[in-house]
Amino acid sequence: MKNLSSLKFRKILNDLKRRPEDAAEELGVTESSIQNILQGKEEVSFELIKKAVSVWPVNYSDFFFVTDDTKNDYKIFRSSESNTSKRKMYRNGKPYYLYKDTVMSKISSFRPEWIQQLSVVNDDSPDNPDVVFNNGHFLHQFTYFIGPVNFYYVENGVKKIAKMNTGDSMYIGPYIPHTFTTRKNDENILGHILALTYSDKVDSENINEVVAIGKKLSPKFKINSSNEVKAFKENLIMYLKASSITKEIFQEFSNLNLDDLLEDKNIPNFTSLKKISNTLDINLRDLLPPIKNFSVKIKRYNDNKKWFYPSSKSKFYSITELASVNQLPNSKSLELTVLTNEEMEEDLEVPRHQYLYNIGDTETKIKIDKKIIEKFSPGDSIYMKPNIKHKFIGKSKILILRIGGKISGDVLYQLSMVSDENFSRLIEDNQPWFNK
Repeated sequence: MKNLSSLKFRKILNDLKRRPEDAAEELGVTESSIQNILQGKEEVSFELIKKAVSVWPVNYSDFFFVTDDTKNDYKIFRSSESNTSKRKMYRNGKPYYLYKDTVMSKISSFRPEWIQQLSVVNDDSPDNPDVVFNNGHFLHQFTYFIGPVNFYYVENGVKKIAKMNTGDSMYIGPYIPHTFTTRKNDENILGHILALTYSDKVDSENINEVVAIGKKLSPKFKINSSNEVKAFKENLIMYLKASSITKEIFQEFSNLNLDDLLEDKNIPNFTSLKKISNTLDINLRDLLPPIKNFSVKIKRYNDNKKWFYPSSKSKFYSITELASVNQLPNSKSLELTVLTNEEMEEDLEVPRHQYLYNIGDTETKIKIDKKIIEKFSPGDSIYMKPNIKHKFIGKSKILILRIGGKISGDVLYQLSMVSDENFSRLIEDNQPWFNK
């Protein structure tokens, strides 16, 4: 990979249609300095970035790539490293949680923690004074439970409780107040959880745009996702507004009556949907937005779908699907049990960012990209980039969370439109937009 700052700078010049001599004049530097940056001989100074932000319609973030802190496309965090991050949290002046970090990478949005519940309760009331709720947080959260843990949350203004045990899991959405305690038990063990928080399609970059548009205008983007009919109608109205198409023009182009569509208690049939998508020149899928079904979803371990991989005849892995929600289709949580010490011929190749944690009692090995073998001990965690080949060797139990990151949905479809030749330019392009 060439000098990253030169690639970013070249992209900015190309997007703004600035030649090196134009950039030099507008930024108050010599043309040779601009050429040195483009050739990777000189870094872009922060003073130059400040000047560019002040004179061009660009942001500071446009000048920086995401830092890749992986080695060989993965990053491992040992149990011993996790233990050095221990920190005790207090609520109402009493010990409440013991936190430990697990693996995090700068190129994914995983923010996962191991959390032990230090507050032991004698009842299952969410009004117990020893139960202290948080205010909720922006990140989505998948949680895996180990031991006798009470999970409390607020839904529609009502405090609720779920008694969770080892293997149970849940999803909780942004800004839902919640908390956890250990349920009193004869063994006097403290429960703990793996709280895997992450952002999906709405991240800090999206929020920056929402903030810039402002409190007055940004809420107008929202569509009612409480049911599929309301979501369809509001989404259709948004596309009509975006194209400045009135109901009269819509009927002329589609031969459909808009008032009838909006008064209907059902989504139009497939033929009508095709007419609408052709009229608006959009994809059929864009007319059917996802529905928000869950703010909180609890999955009991015995209620989960389970299967053998790669097949019921060839049982190398046993896979249990844990809590997931359809509004986040690219996020999947799994418990994977390695059933044999033999090496399976087939590799896993997952088109998602992956977080893995050894929740079992035995060490296993991970073979990565057909050549690297890493020991994976209890309490270790690993982040893996999408599409890297890997397999597990040695009986063990592994918790897995897969998320789409930025390269999924519409972004994936648009990237797929770029030819193979130009895809390499997308990754590493230092050509001007025209040759003199």
